[in-house]
Amino acid sequence: MAKTPRNFSYSRRRVIRTLGAAAIAGLPIRGVAKGSSTPVVPSVVDGYADQLSYRPRDRVTLYLNGVQPGRVRLGLYDLAGRRAESIRAELAPQSPLGERPWESGFGYQPSATFTVPRIRSGVYLVDGRVPLIVKTPASDRPDVIVVCPTNTEAAYNASGGRSMYTKAPDTAAIVSFRRPVERPLPAYADTFMKWIQPLKLRYTFKYCSDSDLDDYSEIAGARLVVIIGHSEYWTRRARENFDRFVLEGGNALLLSGNTMWWQVRYSDDRSQMICYKWQPDPAADQALKCINWPDPKLGYPVVPSIGADFPRGGYADDPRDAGWDGFKILLPDSPVFRGVAVQRGDVIRMRSHEYDGAPLLNAPVTQGEPRLDLAAMGAYRAEIIGYDYGRGPGGGDTVGTWIAVQRTATSGTIINGASTDWCGLAGLGGADGDKVRMIILNMIAVLRNQERLFVT
Repeated sequence: MAKTPRNFSYSRRRVIRTLGAAAIAGLPIRGVAKGSSTPVVPSVVDGYADQLSYRPRDRVTLYLNGVQPGRVRLGLYDLAGRRAESIRAELAPQSPLGERPWESGFGYQPSATFTVPRIRSGVYLVDGRVPLIVKTPASDRPDVIVVCPTNTEAAYNASGGRSMYTKAPDTAAIVSFRRPVERPLPAYADTFMKWIQPLKLRYTFKYCSDSDLDDYSEIAGARLVVIIGHSEYWTRRARENFDRFVLEGGNALLLSGNTMWWQVRYSDDRSQMICYKWQPDPAADQALKCINWPDPKLGYPVVPSIGADFPRGGYADDPRDAGWDGFKILLPDSPVFRGVAVQRGDVIRMRSHEYDGAPLLNAPVTQGEPRLDLAAMGAYRAEIIGYDYGRGPGGGDTVGTWIAVQRTATSGTIINGASTDWCGLAGLGGADGDKVRMIILNMIAVLRNQERLFVT
């Protein structure tokens, strides 16, 4: 790995001077905004766009349920509440059409069309309600790709009456992207997005959707791919492209847990996500069946891809940790802790919901420190940065493992945070939120700059 540039300091003082005190405090960095801020009284009840993500100069069609009929000007706002564009819209109250709107889409009439301006990549909100992901121009080669967990949001979204979590026998096997989301930003990722997007870092970011990972050109040439929140639902093509990116030398940071748990497919027009789960799946090809990725029938285990999986991690409510509510640190000398006061055995407090875990030589761990099984991981090298005890999805003692792993001698490096809660209120907004922010910035910088990471 390349050495750290001589002029790059990771001290807390340098970070504050470069990014401003607001970055360390977790507050958006705001400037003088053009136009008005996010409206106090919105004109839109809910709505959706014709796609999940766009490039500058793409044409957008909006389907909006208005508070009342009328012609209005709506704002397209960034996550700091600054208006990036003004949109003319013809609003009217609308209701979902059809007997299965969660599957077929809401069928709203179009309310507005506009061209995406040349704006910074990120997530933007129409009238503070309807999210749009704006990517970078196709000719750009950003340093860092942030993948928004749009598949997981679609699976949990019950707009129209059902979701993939509605109690059987009413569980939805097919859900539409063309319906309102229940919250503007993804659960488990919203705090990260509000914090990181306004920061003026030294490198360029591109935000994209889960479905963009099916096209390798969306991530080709980047130095780092960041998976955030609760990235549970992956297509086979997305996994293949992620693996290709890493094996060809790209680095990855997983600020996610329960990652790569369900295989999904898209409809031909990519307006729907398909995951039959426990229902009979009509797919003729066994490799495309919508079952859990660790299932041997798919022939594509998760551990070789990211060093850990959900069955070895599970739920973070095991009494063996005696109330840690976070990661117990094993490698305080790791560069991810630069500027953070931490010693071996300290706990970074972050109450988590779900963990991923790596294969261990001493599993099940009932006491003492976990030790990685490199042979079972199929890894060139790996080390545990921190860990927490967990409870497996089928019961039993497990360990959630925050790890660094390199698949081959020539591949990129992965830091797998292995928790659903890095990017939410429990992490960035939790008791050790200031430390979590510094650690995330360090992990991004170390991987983006291809620095030396391993210390053992």
